[in-house]
Amino acid sequence: MKKKPYYGYPLSHVLSRFLFLFILILVFFTIVISNFLTLLIIPIIIFVLICYIYFFIIKYKRHFLKSRQNLLKKIIKIADLKGDELVLDLGTGSGFLAIGFAKFLKKGKAYGFDIFSFKNENLKTRIINIIKINFFGNTLKNAKENAIIEDVENKCDFILTDITKSLNFPDKNINIIVSSQFFYCVSSKKRLQIFNEINRVLKEDGKIIFFESKSFMGWNINEIKRFFENLDYTISLIPDDNFKKCIILVGHKNK
Repeated sequence: MKKKPYYGYPLSHVLSRFLFLFILILVFFTIVISNFLTLLIIPIIIFVLICYIYFFIIKYKRHFLKSRQNLLKKIIKIADLKGDELVLDLGTGSGFLAIGFAKFLKKGKAYGFDIFSFKNENLKTRIINIIKINFFGNTLKNAKENAIIEDVENKCDFILTDITKSLNFPDKNINIIVSSQFFYCVSSKKRLQIFNEINRVLKEDGKIIFFESKSFMGWNINEIKRFFENLDYTISLIPDDNFKKCIILVGHKNK
């Protein structure tokens, strides 16, 4: 059987569920220690744990992956590819966007930039074996493996680099720049540096397509909108039914 690509798991969701599970276990042991209603509570705890495993891990993961695939199709359609573009994916993680674009490129190429790389592979393997969930899908090593599995390794180039300092391309060189849930993780000062670099490397008539949270802890999508509108980009915001707290920002760099 052919190995399937692994594009990571929604870590924040999993951690929140493990917190819930920890509280549940804590309550359970408190009851056991107090020896109060122990026999009655044990089957209830087991039932809740089974429901938790099914609804919050298995079912959610299926829904999440399907929603991401639908989102990718939507972004590809917005990009309106000809097949010879140079595409840059900022904060590529597991390479989901870069690889998705690479499948539609005949002569072009997709570049995935990221700053994160998990160097201690032995430690990573031990953690995965213990908790049985791979939290390390969003690494460049994983992105390269996914590109091989998806048979687009010759159309992708994944590079470990500090995106907040410089995008290592000549001026007006890239046709399309994409990102997914990246900018809200970056400080406002560094975001401005990245925005300026995006404008520098993007070709005239090029596109930016960013899938981001509408707002999060002081972050707001309008920050990107205002910046690029001031540079005479045509900006539109497109909602997504599967990710209601997020939005797709599409920008066209006018000649």
